[in-house]
Amino acid sequence: MSLPIVAIVGRPNVGKSTLFNRIIGYRKAIVDNAEGITRDRHYAEADWNGVYFITIDTGGYLSAATSLIDKAVTEQVELAIEEANLVLFVVDVKSGVTELDQNLANILKDKTEKVILVVNKVDNEDLQSEIYEFYKLGIGDPIPVSAIQGRMSGDMLDAVVNKLPKKQLVESTNELFNLAIIGKENVGKSSFINIIVGEKRNIVTEIPGTTRDSIDSLITYHGKKIKVVDTAGLKRRAKIKENILFYSTLRTISAIERSHVVAYLFDVNEGISHYDLNMIDEILHKGKGLLLVANKWDLMAKDDKTLQNLEKEFRRKLGHMNFLPIIFTSMTEKQRVGKLLEKAVQINTERDRKIATNELNDYFLPIIEKTTPPAIGGKYIRIKYITQIRSNPPVIAFFVNHPKFVAENYKRFLENQLRLKYKFSGVPVQLVFKAK
Repeated sequence: MSLPIVAIVGRPNVGKSTLFNRIIGYRKAIVDNAEGITRDRHYAEADWNGVYFITIDTGGYLSAATSLIDKAVTEQVELAIEEANLVLFVVDVKSGVTELDQNLANILKDKTEKVILVVNKVDNEDLQSEIYEFYKLGIGDPIPVSAIQGRMSGDMLDAVVNKLPKKQLVESTNELFNLAIIGKENVGKSSFINIIVGEKRNIVTEIPGTTRDSIDSLITYHGKKIKVVDTAGLKRRAKIKENILFYSTLRTISAIERSHVVAYLFDVNEGISHYDLNMIDEILHKGKGLLLVANKWDLMAKDDKTLQNLEKEFRRKLGHMNFLPIIFTSMTEKQRVGKLLEKAVQINTERDRKIATNELNDYFLPIIEKTTPPAIGGKYIRIKYITQIRSNPPVIAFFVNHPKFVAENYKRFLENQLRLKYKFSGVPVQLVFKAK
């Protein structure tokens, strides 16, 4: 599923970050009365009445920007307008229509079908009549809100979901699945695409950040159709300075969301960093199949035990995520590229796997009887029934008398037992506990 994008734009100090925090339901963006606080862009998943979307908080628009930073922020706002499925154009009822508001409105006038005009700081009924001034912007009907109080924000979100494109679920099938190629800059993503496609689709250089957009390539591997998506190199947010790089990161996240399987590339010489672990956890949290690709193996000074020692070290860092397969590749020497595709196909098949209810119960109930859940607060935990309630990715339900009291270490024990028999290599599995 590819989530639609909602960008919040407006001149400085109209309350964009406050509105962003209101929409996502928690404080993520820094909010201050000083102008221009938002430099780097913030984005987060949000939902309203079961409709999910990505919200972007942009910096304040300054059409006559002079400093390099202000010019960069202004360009990011313009990029956000082009990238987003929907734009929330925020103005301030207390300031009225300003020249900057009009300049931004002029940019948005030919895109009114995807723009909602939001008049912020309408904190009470007395200010309600002031919104009509904003009709002169020519953007359409203004919606009054008070982002800081939450007043009328529900009406605004109703308008948002009504304008968003209907979400499309991309179901995994044996005929076609999406494979996203993710990783930090210069780890060999574009080289991999060029190898499997058989032509130079992407520029390959040693300069970080060559790929700035997502590029889809359709290939056939042993009769299986795979849509392969190459993406820009991921950067830590503190390093995102160039305008396009923020939106490259956003497109990478969108590519992850619409994928079925992700191949996460990293430099074998650098190992798995804390940033890599955060990204890996995020991909699994989204329910995607995942394999790790340790590239540039040809540059490693190795002996017979190097590979074993490296894999052992990587798995130690992965901790509870050590069910992920790790493939050591060299894109320059085309080593194990076929193995990468083979494993991606296997993971996609595993995501769709369905286990019969009687098979699950025949396997788990004797294990549970032998190793019973620990009692919590004098309450004895009894698991009576197990069934798979969905696949793609798999969700296994355990029906229990006190679902809230099942200890986390016992949940981990059950997941390990599940993987011991059914593997689910590279596949996140969710265990849920329900009242019997």
